Amino acid sequence: MNVGTLSRTKQKLALFVLLFLIFTSIHMQFPVLTPLAVGLGATGFMVGIMLGATSFVNLAGNLIAGVVIDRTGPRNYIIVPIGFLAASLGLHFFVSDVSHLFILRLLNGFLLAFLTPACMTLLSTFAENRREQSKNMAVNTLMVTLAMAVAPLAGGKIGEWFGASWTFAAVSAVMAAAFILARQTVQSNLVIRSYRHEPSYQSLITIRSMPIFITAFGIMYAQGTLMFELPFLSVETDFSKGDVGMMVSMIGVGTLLSLALFFVHWISPFIRLFTGIVMMCASFGWILFFSGGIPPSGALLLFGAATGIVFPAMMTMLTDRIGEEARGRGFALLSAVFSLGTITSPFISGWVRDLLSPYFISWIVLMCVLMLMGMMDQKKEQQALLRAQS
Repeated sequence: MNVGTLSRTKQKLALFVLLFLIFTSIHMQFPVLTPLAVGLGATGFMVGIMLGATSFVNLAGNLIAGVVIDRTGPRNYIIVPIGFLAASLGLHFFVSDVSHLFILRLLNGFLLAFLTPACMTLLSTFAENRREQSKNMAVNTLMVTLAMAVAPLAGGKIGEWFGASWTFAAVSAVMAAAFILARQTVQSNLVIRSYRHEPSYQSLITIRSMPIFITAFGIMYAQGTLMFELPFLSVETDFSKGDVGMMVSMIGVGTLLSLALFFVHWISPFIRLFTGIVMMCASFGWILFFSGGIPPSGALLLFGAATGIVFPAMMTMLTDRIGEEARGRGFALLSAVFSLGTITSPFISGWVRDLLSPYFISWIVLMCVLMLMGMMDQKKEQQALLRAQS
């Protein structure tokens, strides 16, 4: 297939399929990564350090990725990382020591640092207005959700039947398929231009954009807590890896339900963002106060539904408030904040889980996000009023 002959519609559809394959490979690992590490001799705290270090490398890579994507376009930063990820994930099949697993996780984190903002930057070029942008971001969330609904269950079952190593072999095969698709279909729609003054990361942090980044930290901290705690159920209780995969899939089902509400694209992104965080607070309150610390299906469905509302709103706000010349940096900064939440969550969870429920810490974090969002929205209104009076 010649990429030059592909229409914009076909390119966009191919990108959605590619995103599905990428996130399938990511979510297939969740039910088996912690049991694999524990089986190699890692403690709960060591698992937290490994996940946190991976996210720290991802954060550093994001800040590099934003600059190079804005300068040269996203295509190479989609294709090359996918190829290396396919090889790296294949090496998980042969890992026999915790230190080897640690190195491979760091490599994966660095490669994903380029892949995620590059894909989102490319996707943002296919929309001509806010509503179209919101729909594209909703379809992106749908692809992530379908992966989240199917992949953990598949990864858990493969791990249960054949062992964790074979799950990583399957994940590597998925990434190899993604690499072939990317080579054939991905082309950059961005026109690379020179600017007298390149936008900086500091210039992206304003009172208008701060709700996006604060929300990003809060939801990734909460999601990181779930992804850290759920696999331990198969280690510390009589839950199987398949049961854990089913629980993670419930989050995806909840997201699918909220994405079916197409009318939400007419609602202000800020209102959707605020509503989604309220729903996440409610889901963690459910886990804490009504289920004894083991997440019930209803709480996971509610968290997933909130995710389906928050992510498209957050991405739409970002593209709305950051110019095309800085989209690479914008999505890279957002990914870096995601990584910061993911770094903090497993580290704190591994540290406090013998003394205090990690779900309680996540609940407090989400409540703080709500408070800060309300304060910043009020401050933005005051600034707009002062400008109008002057």
